Amino acid sequence: MSILMVTCKEASRIGSEALDRKLGFRERVLLRMHLALCEGCRRVDAQYRFLRRAMSEWVESSFEKDAADQR
Repeated sequence: MSILMVTCKEASRIGSEALDRKLGFRERVLLRMHLALCEGCRRVDAQYRFLRRAMSEWVESSFEKDAADQR
């Protein structure tokens, strides 16, 4: 990882980790800089976020359905 730029592979890893933990300042800056310049990685980042949101909604609806079934 260079001081000012990360590769697409590194940006993908950092973006994925951002879904599971709070990134440090340096990681946030590197990811934002890379996403500002790389359309492909912006798409991957949007896909990660979509999948996270979709899975969260699915899990919530599954719990609500299970709770309703137990009544």
